[in-house]
Amino acid sequence: MASKSGSAFDWKVWMVIAVVASSVIGFSAGYVLGGTQKKVTLSIVDDYGRTVELHGVPQRIVSVAPSPTEILFAVGAGSQVVGVDNYSDYPAEAKSLPQIGSYTLNMEVIMSLKPDLIVSSDLVPRAQLDQLEAQGVPYFIFATRTMEDVIKDLRLAGSLTGHSLEAESLVAGLQARINAVTNKTLAAGVEKVRTYIEYYPLWTYGPGSFGNDMIRLAGGANIASNASNEYPELTPEFIIAQNPQIIVYTVGPMTTTTASDFADRSGWSITFAVSHDKIYSIDDNLVSRYGPRVVDGLEQLAEIIHPELFT
Repeated sequence: MASKSGSAFDWKVWMVIAVVASSVIGFSAGYVLGGTQKKVTLSIVDDYGRTVELHGVPQRIVSVAPSPTEILFAVGAGSQVVGVDNYSDYPAEAKSLPQIGSYTLNMEVIMSLKPDLIVSSDLVPRAQLDQLEAQGVPYFIFATRTMEDVIKDLRLAGSLTGHSLEAESLVAGLQARINAVTNKTLAAGVEKVRTYIEYYPLWTYGPGSFGNDMIRLAGGANIASNASNEYPELTPEFIIAQNPQIIVYTVGPMTTTTASDFADRSGWSITFAVSHDKIYSIDDNLVSRYGPRVVDGLEQLAEIIHPELFT
């Protein structure tokens, strides 16, 4: 996780923003022939619609955000990662790599690592990435809003790093787990439980956000699904009027919210969630880092919303 200059809610908003576009992969030449590695030219479109051209499978990758770090290690490309941002703390191996800053990147350290690719989420200011590109280092952006797009990006990372088989094996397992959840939560006749997820006091996930998609897949009805933007700050009056049946709050290094805080808020005691003690916590990393661990988050959220389906 990371802390930007400014208020805590700015940090949390940055951590959840993700924008997704279509991805297209093109290849020419081959990987290994007769035991000799040959140059591979990859022309790949990232999640911002940018065409990224690489002359060979990248072997020295610097990841400048936690989500792509997790994705790279998950598809088997961890040995190709030579540097990470200060908040890439998963898996454990990532913590031993050189750190290159966070959001404000240390350009000197990055260039000293001689990277042939920068991999980023859409949290890092583009101007900094453009500076690196101007010095001859291409960058690739992973940015997603749905569970389907997480699966897509895992496949894309496998292709990008020469680990397509590992990525496909990973995806097969994750997709089976997703299906095991949604076969129950999205089945006909299953109640759509009114759900409020709070990642910072009164801040939540609106339409088009990853959190909104997770609530849907977990069998909930997001009380902010008709908000005016993806990550709205709601009013207490609005939340009370929506009468959530379930309240979920995220827990991370920058959060201090506890379950009892909701009961202490003026007027909240009349909501179903508070009056029936339906208030739960979830690890922030499982809903804000869009790598393979989001499936853990989906499973946990589904059991919170529909415990009767998972007994």
